[in-house]
Amino acid sequence: MTVFLLVVSFIIDGVLVMALFAMMKKVRQAEELELRQKQVASEIEDLFTSYLMEIKEENRRMGEWVTQKKDKQEAEAHVMESNSKETDETMEVSESKDYTPPEPVEDGEVYQPSIHSQVFELKKEGYTIEEIAKQLNKGKTEVELLYKFHQKSNKKT
Repeated sequence: MTVFLLVVSFIIDGVLVMALFAMMKKVRQAEELELRQKQVASEIEDLFTSYLMEIKEENRRMGEWVTQKKDKQEAEAHVMESNSKETDETMEVSESKDYTPPEPVEDGEVYQPSIHSQVFELKKEGYTIEEIAKQLNKGKTEVELLYKFHQKSNKKT
C-alpha cells in the first residue's frame, strides 16, 4: 500500500512540475508579445513623427512661397500704380504715345526635391548619414529616421 501511495505521489509531483513549466512558457510568450507590441508602437510613433516633420517642412515652404507671391504682387501693384501715374502724366503731355501692356514676369521658381528624395539620392551616391545631415543642414537623427523608415517601407512591399 505504501508503494502504491509513493507511486501516486510521484505521478502527481510530475504532473505539477509539467504544469509549472507550461505556465512559465505561457508567461514568457506573453512577455515577448508585449515587447513586440511596444516595438511596433514605437515604430508607428517614429513614422508619424517623420510624417509630421515632413508636413511641417512643406507648410514652411508653402508659407515662404505665399509670402514671396504676396511680395511680388505688391511690387507689381506698386509698379502698375507708378506706371499708371506716369502714363496719366505722359498722356496729359502727349497723347500720341502708344500704350504697352506690362510683360509677365517669370517667377524663376526652381524645382526643389523634397528632403526625403534628397536624402535617398545622396545615400545612393555613397554619402554617409553624417555627410548627408551636414549637406542638408538637418540633424543626424532626422536623416537616420528618414532613411530607416524608407528601408522598412521597402522591405514590407
